[in-house]
Amino acid sequence: MNYFKIAVLSIGLLAVSCSVQKTESPHTVSVSLKEEKLTDIKYGSHERNVMDIYLPANRNPKTAFLVNIHGGAWTQGNRKYDGKISEYLLSQGIAVANLDYRYANFTDTHLPELLDDIDQVVKYLSAHAQEWNTRKNGFSISGGSSGAHVSMMYAYTKNPQIKTIVEMCGPVDFTDVQTLQYVKAANLFDVLDKMSGNKAVWNPGDAIPEAYAKTSPVKFVNQIPIMIIHGDKDEVVPVQQASILEKALKAKGVEYKLVIVPGAGHLITKLPEDEQAVFSNVAEWLKKYGTN
Repeated sequence: MNYFKIAVLSIGLLAVSCSVQKTESPHTVSVSLKEEKLTDIKYGSHERNVMDIYLPANRNPKTAFLVNIHGGAWTQGNRKYDGKISEYLLSQGIAVANLDYRYANFTDTHLPELLDDIDQVVKYLSAHAQEWNTRKNGFSISGGSSGAHVSMMYAYTKNPQIKTIVEMCGPVDFTDVQTLQYVKAANLFDVLDKMSGNKAVWNPGDAIPEAYAKTSPVKFVNQIPIMIIHGDKDEVVPVQQASILEKALKAKGVEYKLVIVPGAGHLITKLPEDEQAVFSNVAEWLKKYGTN
């Protein structure tokens, strides 16, 4: 079972049509907007720079807007995995951009390129804020498994304006020897090296490659509020990774919530009751920390 195997959830994007009803003042506009979904939106030049937008009815520039990043060990997967949670969040009045992005490889695409793709998405959303009557900045970000990792690295190292993070079953520390031993045993260094750009061969007792430290979210924790969701029977990304992140958050006094799903594996929404618990927790968090 792959340690960084594709995860679980992701979140889609909705778009809406706007009709201005009346102008109450030079600064206050009352609008009535219908729910709308915009599919296959190109946000960049690469063939995988495509996203779906979910825009709720009656949205406004204070509505939470989530950028969702699918899992897949940085080398596979697509946004369709996360359509269900995107639809749910839409029903809760939350906008979502559910995107595909470039796959990591050994040559020219590593974490910086993945983060550049996410940045292009955020810039696209900002550029269309007036057209959609959505927020121009202060987006939220989420992902499952490797998508959770990319979400955290984007928020912590690329965009300080991200309002909140929701990370589900994500790996957070590649400098942890126990974690690297797990990766080695599972023959998964290929995907880790594709993402990190590492060229060194690591064996137990060796120094930790610099590339692993530079791509470990736990090393960059800041004050962005974050929700952590993890199954306590995760067979792909051990729940200890959530504990490592929690310890770092506590040390810096960061606002966070840890949700452990009892009995759940890496696919934390496999059971209907777990799916509902995860979805409702995400929506509640975004309504609290993703709005303004």
